[in-house]
Order: sequence, then C-alpha cells, then structure tokens
Amino acid sequence: MIQYVAIALVAFVMMEFVSYLVHRFVYHKILWIVHKSHHTPRTGLFELNDLFPVAFASLTILLIGYAVSLPDGMDLLALGVGITMYGAVYLTIHDLYVHRRMKSLSFKIPILLKIKKAHMVHHTYGGEPYGLLLFSLRQMPAEQAAKEQNV
Repeated sequence: MIQYVAIALVAFVMMEFVSYLVHRFVYHKILWIVHKSHHTPRTGLFELNDLFPVAFASLTILLIGYAVSLPDGMDLLALGVGITMYGAVYLTIHDLYVHRRMKSLSFKIPILLKIKKAHMVHHTYGGEPYGLLLFSLRQMPAEQAAKEQNV
C-alpha cells in the first residue's frame, strides 16, 4: 500500500515539472496559436486553451482504464491517481481561483496569494514563471520584479 501512495505522490510532484516544460516549450512555442486564447480576455465560459486539460484528462482516463484492466496494474493505477490529483489541484488553483472562473472562490492563504501574483506576472510579461506551484514560489527574475514595481 505504501508503494502505491509513494507512486501517486511522486507522480503528483513530477507533474509540476511536466506542466512547466509543456507550458514553456509547447504552449508558448509550438502551440501558441491555441494557448494565446488563455492570455487574452475570455469572452465566454470557455477558451480554446481549454482543449489542453480535456486532452490530458482523456489520456489519464485511458491510463487508469488500462491499469484496471491489467491483473497487476496497481502501479499504473497509482500513477494515474497522482496525475489526477495534480489535475484537480491545478484546476482549483489555476482556473477557479487565479483566473476567477469561480468568482466566489477566494483564499487569504499567503502561499496561494503568492502563486496568484506570480501567475499574473507571467500573464503580464509572458515569461517566467511557467509552472504553477513550485515554480511560482521561486523568486521572479530581476527584470520582471523591476517591471512589476513600475506597474
């Protein structure tokens, strides 16, 4: 049992690195045509960028479905659970809280306020931080911090 919990937790943490790399090198480069909808004011309930979480959730559902079809698929199931946990946290913090898709969701928790501020710096200047949780907690690059003070 401890092995599966460990796999799920490692998968959760590793998803922050995957998220960072995909956001920086795929969304802001190859697939900017889709992701740019996320960096412009939303006019409706959805944006083109919403296709990304749907695609990732679909892949994770397939992974979990495959895992439960195997007689010895508990490791893969734990991996799918960790990825799903990250997706749920990402949805809650990024979409519902930071981007206010649920206007009533408000936190006064210092770490979440810092994540929100760092993500807004990303939207304002287009550079770091590309991650959400760990990478938002790093110090902002000096040039961005200077620009932020002049805003």
